[in-house]
Amino acid sequence: MVNLTVETLESVHGRGAVGLHARLEALVDQEWVVLDARKTDESGRIDDWDDHGKSQGLYQIVFDVDRYFSGLGMTPTCPEVTTTFRISGEPARCRVTLNFSLHHHFAAFTIT
Repeated sequence: MVNLTVETLESVHGRGAVGLHARLEALVDQEWVVLDARKTDESGRIDDWDDHGKSQGLYQIVFDVDRYFSGLGMTPTCPEVTTTFRISGEPARCRVTLNFSLHHHFAAFTIT
């Protein structure tokens, strides 16, 4: 079983991105299939995204940056940020960290 945590930092205001929409997808038969869609909590996190029995394979999280910034009256350069990662099937705790602003983004994937 893989436990996945997402943490975000919106660097225009220097805080966690509260209410950022994200969807978890898996590559199945060469097509991306949506497994779940959530929003970040009041600290900019999605904790314990582990209820989909993730197994070995390719996954991605798609962050809806456009919707987030439009709610603040701003328009980002990149409307979506996607980070793709591989899960080997071994039990692990994984963390995806997204730092973004109107004109940049950086994503990191960590296994502990």
